Amino acid sequence: ALQSHPPNLPVVPHKVLVSKRLAQCLNPSLPSGVHQKAIEVYTYIFGLIKTENLSHDLPLYLPGLAPTLTFASLTVRPLFLSLVETYICGVEPWAIRPALKAIILALLPGLEEETSDDFEPTLRIINKFRDVASRMDTQKGNSETDSNGQYFWQCLFLASITNPSRRTGVLAYLNRYLPKLGFPDRRSSQSGAIDPNDLPHDMLIAANSVILPEPGLLIRCFASGLSDDQPLVQRNFLDLLVSHLPLNSPILQTRIAEDDQRRLIVAAAGVVTRRDMSLNRRVWAWFLGPEPANDRSSFDVRKSSDNMSQSGDASEVSQSEYFSRFGLKPLVKGLLEMIEQDLSVPSERAKPFRISLSLMDRWEVGGYIVPEIFLPVMRNVQAFERVASKAQFDEVFRSASAFFDGVESGMIFSELLNLMDWSDDEIEGHHDKILANLKLAHFIIENFNVREEDMILIHIPQLVLLLLIKAGELSSFQENYTAWEERQTLSNGLMRVTNSLIGLLTERAFTKKAGSEKPSKQSVNIDKTNILRSIHYFYDQSKGSLDLPPLPFAPRQLGELILREAHALATSALEGQDYIFPVPENVNLLIALLRKIPRSRVLRDGRFYSAICGRLGSSQATLSTNSFSVISSITSAVTSLYFIHTPGFYLSYDDISDLVPVLVRRFWQFLSPVSPKFHVEAVRCLWLLHSVCWKDHLVEASITSLMIPSSSAGAYHLSSEEQAERYFVLWNHSHHGTYELPPKHVNDLGQSHFSYHSSMLARPLFIVLDLLFQGSSEVCQGVRQWLQDLSSIHK
Repeated sequence: ALQSHPPNLPVVPHKVLVSKRLAQCLNPSLPSGVHQKAIEVYTYIFGLIKTENLSHDLPLYLPGLAPTLTFASLTVRPLFLSLVETYICGVEPWAIRPALKAIILALLPGLEEETSDDFEPTLRIINKFRDVASRMDTQKGNSETDSNGQYFWQCLFLASITNPSRRTGVLAYLNRYLPKLGFPDRRSSQSGAIDPNDLPHDMLIAANSVILPEPGLLIRCFASGLSDDQPLVQRNFLDLLVSHLPLNSPILQTRIAEDDQRRLIVAAAGVVTRRDMSLNRRVWAWFLGPEPANDRSSFDVRKSSDNMSQSGDASEVSQSEYFSRFGLKPLVKGLLEMIEQDLSVPSERAKPFRISLSLMDRWEVGGYIVPEIFLPVMRNVQAFERVASKAQFDEVFRSASAFFDGVESGMIFSELLNLMDWSDDEIEGHHDKILANLKLAHFIIENFNVREEDMILIHIPQLVLLLLIKAGELSSFQENYTAWEERQTLSNGLMRVTNSLIGLLTERAFTKKAGSEKPSKQSVNIDKTNILRSIHYFYDQSKGSLDLPPLPFAPRQLGELILREAHALATSALEGQDYIFPVPENVNLLIALLRKIPRSRVLRDGRFYSAICGRLGSSQATLSTNSFSVISSITSAVTSLYFIHTPGFYLSYDDISDLVPVLVRRFWQFLSPVSPKFHVEAVRCLWLLHSVCWKDHLVEASITSLMIPSSSAGAYHLSSEEQAERYFVLWNHSHHGTYELPPKHVNDLGQSHFSYHSSMLARPLFIVLDLLFQGSSEVCQGVRQWLQDLSSIHK
């Protein structure tokens, strides 16, 4: 029908219907013969309607033709390419402009195989379209700037960004025609300022063609390719980065927006999570640049990155300096942006942790990155724990824990040190920040692995000393001082962190020399300011070197300093000079440290014992929780002190014997039936005292003296009903409770459990039984009822 048309009438009747039927003939499920015939019809129509009409009708015919190369057979492909080259390349530029991206997408499948017969023809056709694009009037007569087809490159980049299946073809074209946008060596790395005008003029013109008017498309093209699911595509894009867009490129550093730089560098860093060695080599090659002949292998080159020598252009910067200058800032910002995103999907939330862990494979990169992102990573995990389910948190925590385990111990504890240290001026203005830092430190210690050998031997003892000094600073403020309530909340957070760290202490840390160098100070008469300064200096030095700097204190000296600070805290609390920390916390802290640290003479001055005696004799006991907690902690402290290391080393038997009557009298008051909440703990404390002096029956004698009034006389020493009721409480809880015998090294008489228990309960029991001789009195009936209710008596 078309052939019967007059040749001078270039019109296709019902052209919409014809184009629709032709597009249907190019269905991939039809035989290749049908496709071939359809292409022939297209060829006849395009020849019939001439270039002018084809320019107008291109939107009508192109959608049906465009997918052909994706499924065409070997016999059809040359026909299709010939059709495009003969007719579509010749249409008016104004008609090609809106269709250029679609045309490029239609031709890219022909570039996927460089060895195929279609590769060169396809390449030639695409270049023709690039020439057409260079003639488009997009720059209003500025022919020089658009001579290389800016619009063509924009369409090519968009094709790669929006169509992952076409990236192989895009790569083939970019490998051949993408302009080089940087120097292949390190010449620009040495100069003080980066200037794109240093590029040759022809290179600058070519660069403008791919970055104008929107340089972000080039970056997004690379970023999307680096994020592709196929490792082969990622590898080819990395090769392009290394060869055509090095990290020190003046174009990348000055003409590309910071957001786009960040997007590109983070995309490249994300490749390392695949753990593919061939990909990683290319990532490191781009991040670190070509290896210079005089590259320094020491970690200390980090110190010189901020003051690189400007003299001697022949000298080259090291790889670590190269990365710190050109890639560090955008990579850190990009990772921080990823970390700060409030994502609920565990795999996405853990992605920056996995990237950071992989970057640590090279110290030239990881050595700069980790200090910047360590605390943000920890805060992110801490925040996620509050909102996520256990399964989701566990998935994120596994990645965070792997990252944590890869960080050097010195860096970890340097960051913990900064979290735990503050100045007095900051308490009022930055109270919430300090408290949040303490909570974060506690979260890290409780959840992550801080039990490595060097952590236990070197770092944890130093942090314990710092925390004790900070606690002493807090406790030195009286109740009427400003910000007193803020100091109390800080003290709670500080004590939680301190207790967690003390639980990790080991005696080996104070007996074994862990450092490689001799410390310069051996005296324990060091003021707190110098101690803090020495600790900070140690961690500042450890940041710049892989080798451990000299320890600020010898192990034995460190233990003595810790005990000195804990002893001062506990003593001041007992003396009533500490309004911030409760007495039980300070006393228990000292006892815990005395158990962990080798023998010390810190208690030989007798101040701690005098403070205990003063506290017990200063005021009468009241049936209150605070009063009970004080005497309970004192009891635990004196019994523990007696048994630590060897009996009587820290507290002699005579000293504790003097305290027993006073303490028994206090606890006897708390055994009153009107205060049942103290009964269990009071009985436990009485048995603690008995474990020290049970051979001399001191607790039994004290209880007996309390049960018998001093005015009692006659054949029987009668007790009152109130005292008998207290004894009932003691008996009942002693019978049902499980109270241990003294330590084996003390219990050398081989006595039975019965002998041990009877040595405290027997004499008071006889006094109670004496009440049975009072006939039908009320107290006698009470004793009878108690005996009948005892389950241990066979009836």
